[in-house]
Amino acid sequence: MISVKSIEQKTMTEEKKREAKKDIVAFYVGRPLSYILTIPFLKTKMTPNQISILSIVPLIIGTALVTISSNQFVLLLSWFCFFLWNLLDGVDGNVARFKGITSPMGSVIDAMAGYAAMYLSFLTMGIIASDYSQTLFFTQKTYLILGSLSGVFVLFPRLIMHKAINTVGNKNSEHYKGRKNLGIIEMIALNITSITGFAQIFMLFAILLKLSDLFTLVYFLINLLVMVISIKKIIK
Repeated sequence: MISVKSIEQKTMTEEKKREAKKDIVAFYVGRPLSYILTIPFLKTKMTPNQISILSIVPLIIGTALVTISSNQFVLLLSWFCFFLWNLLDGVDGNVARFKGITSPMGSVIDAMAGYAAMYLSFLTMGIIASDYSQTLFFTQKTYLILGSLSGVFVLFPRLIMHKAINTVGNKNSEHYKGRKNLGIIEMIALNITSITGFAQIFMLFAILLKLSDLFTLVYFLINLLVMVISIKKIIK
């Protein structure tokens, strides 16, 4: 019988656990819930790649919802769509490791969904902020631009990192590709900016407290700072 414990034992090695623990919310909240959601998927014939592609659907729905209504329930439903992606992002890997399935394109498709989530999360908050400008005094267009740029800032260092690795084999890029060598400051930055971590929790509170504009501005500044520091370390 498939159980949460059996899934955890087959999908989480000690090495992977040590690395995963660095993203606190993802490890202690998202991952345990993903084990529960994995059980019904293990009873289907869906492949890990198909689950990865499926995870993009709630991202699209979540973004679309905030463009058609600013109702509080709709905004919370939008947030839940992004949280569902978070869980599915763990399910695909769980299924792959539990069934012993490997695919050269698996990590590529998983990354595609992850990059979409990174950009759309901050864009969505920018859209929400354009309707709830209660704490700051910017125009509606400003929040849309800040949210969109914030998403770009998260993705841009990754594009440079992969280009550096593929083109010149940059050792600094390889150093920042995983989480094994993260220092204290880098771990704090990871937890604050990770869309599977505290950023998603802050999104929820921002929606509940109608502080989406403040969230958008603060994360614009944080993501800009992290981007500049990351790029500097990659190309030095």
